[in-house]
Amino acid sequence: MASLTFYGGVNEIGGNKILLEHKGTKIFLDFGKNFNRENQYFDFPLVQPFFIPDLKKIKALPDIKGLYRNDSEKTDIDAVLISHPHVDHYGYIPLLHENVEIHLGEATKEIIQIRNETYLKNWQRKMDHLKFKTFKTGDQIQIKDISFKPIHVDHSVPGSYGFIIYVGEKTLAYTGDLRAHGYKKKLTEDFVDALKKENIDIMLCEGTNIKPEDEDTFLRYFEYLFRKRIGEEAPKRIRKFCKTEEAVRKEITNVVKDMKGLVIVEANAADVDRMRSLHQAAEANNRDFLLCPRQAYLISELNSRTDIKDLPETRNICVILNRIKDRSSEIEGVETFKKWRHEFQRSLIDTCGERVFWGPEGRAEIRANPDKYLICTDNATTMMLELWEGEHFPCNFILSKSEPFSEEMVINFDKLLHWLALYGIKEYYQIHVSGHCERKDLEYIIKACDPEVLIPIHTQHPEMFRNLVKVKKIEIPIFEGKVEI
Repeated sequence: MASLTFYGGVNEIGGNKILLEHKGTKIFLDFGKNFNRENQYFDFPLVQPFFIPDLKKIKALPDIKGLYRNDSEKTDIDAVLISHPHVDHYGYIPLLHENVEIHLGEATKEIIQIRNETYLKNWQRKMDHLKFKTFKTGDQIQIKDISFKPIHVDHSVPGSYGFIIYVGEKTLAYTGDLRAHGYKKKLTEDFVDALKKENIDIMLCEGTNIKPEDEDTFLRYFEYLFRKRIGEEAPKRIRKFCKTEEAVRKEITNVVKDMKGLVIVEANAADVDRMRSLHQAAEANNRDFLLCPRQAYLISELNSRTDIKDLPETRNICVILNRIKDRSSEIEGVETFKKWRHEFQRSLIDTCGERVFWGPEGRAEIRANPDKYLICTDNATTMMLELWEGEHFPCNFILSKSEPFSEEMVINFDKLLHWLALYGIKEYYQIHVSGHCERKDLEYIIKACDPEVLIPIHTQHPEMFRNLVKVKKIEIPIFEGKVEI
């Protein structure tokens, strides 16, 4: 008898860690960082986990003997399958024991390593002990008594896969995270076509966008309270509804066309499709495309280390460096260009040369000629802090990612709105499309799969799957619960 045990990704979005067992074989489906649980117990930078046992205390990590790199005994976990390079699906793999094989796509591995290179090395990011085994779409991989076939899918980050898994006489489908409205929607169609050819017994299906229609009242109520506190200075959100990534590109292109002054866009750090869309929007409006260092390094390295197509060419992007204090100077506020910077930033400086904006002079150039630039950043609050010199200059803001949906996210969003108000920005746009399937697409995928048992994961509302589509059985998993299959 095989089983699934859920250590994350149930009744929550992200943190997927699902243990599949059959006979003597044990495989984790993803091993993601659990942001929700960590935020409940820790408060960066004042209260942080000190080492692996602290994460086990709060059940962010499963308490399994021998699983982690500080364990002296040998683990009986054979492998971890990583579906895609988002931290909520791979973030805890640096903590694993060297005996645990990490199976992932070729591009997935590169993106994880590139992203890891942009952070300071600490006990949570040490990866040189890991054993990576890469695959590509259509490979058939055998791990003792379990075999699996990875099939690429469309998501907001390249290197994303779903899996068809063969466990004895049972066949499982694991969607990972996927969508059917991005530039690479054909990839998801390939996954669905593969599912149609199988007799799927159990389907582990993500449901990020399965939620009540009135759920955004959380944000609207916060905006109401913010306006009540700040008054007429509070910026107004103008939401543009988009159904596809192509629609996002067109909408941003048209909106920027009518904007006077600098355009700052906040997008997720690993949303490669969005950076592609923003680059095209900048080009169409004769603006230079500026990226923050982590995003610029990701695009630059993907161009040189992978065969991913249609990325912005490194020679066509500029970098705006964040402020770093020159530690050799006794004068307050003196910045450094290259010395004291992280290695990845020094590499960017060498690669981009004259296309690097830094220091008071670089920021002054942007303020003096704001119509020339479109800045993409993963943290608009920090960008506005560094650009601000106490005098207004024409500036516009576009939020190109999901709005906050938790109290922790609202705290940061509150700071952003204060900075928009300080800049005199009366209104801003939210132009975005999700990296996850919309309801109608998910219905289609589930019907095409036609599983005997459907298990909703990566959703805050698994109960809503009962009204989504008719299947023979829906199993709602619980945290640390075991499902026999």
